[in-house]
Amino acid sequence: MNKKRKRNKQIIVRTTEEEYTKIMEKVKISDMTMNRFFINAALRKEIIVYDFTSIFELSAQVSRVGNNINQIARKLNQGGITNKSEVDFLKSSLKNINNVLMEIYKDIQKSQDEA
Repeated sequence: MNKKRKRNKQIIVRTTEEEYTKIMEKVKISDMTMNRFFINAALRKEIIVYDFTSIFELSAQVSRVGNNINQIARKLNQGGITNKSEVDFLKSSLKNINNVLMEIYKDIQKSQDEA
């Protein structure tokens, strides 16, 4: 080993095929190098792997609500009148966004409790 290296010790770990697959999935999701992942895991630093599906869903919902608000604003600026269904749709959309935010919060809390 090169004496100039800061990390000059090597550890070899043997796993089953199933363990290897699970570890590699976590390494990939964590966006860390394998070396960094193992060092953090071994030193008990918190490694949170989070499924961003709900974040993407939230982003799409926020975008749709923003588009609807813009459409209503254009209509009002042109002297038009909004109807109750448009306002109800916005309220429903905002409620859905709130529900997604609550799920994200619960997932984060669960991840922290398990760590």
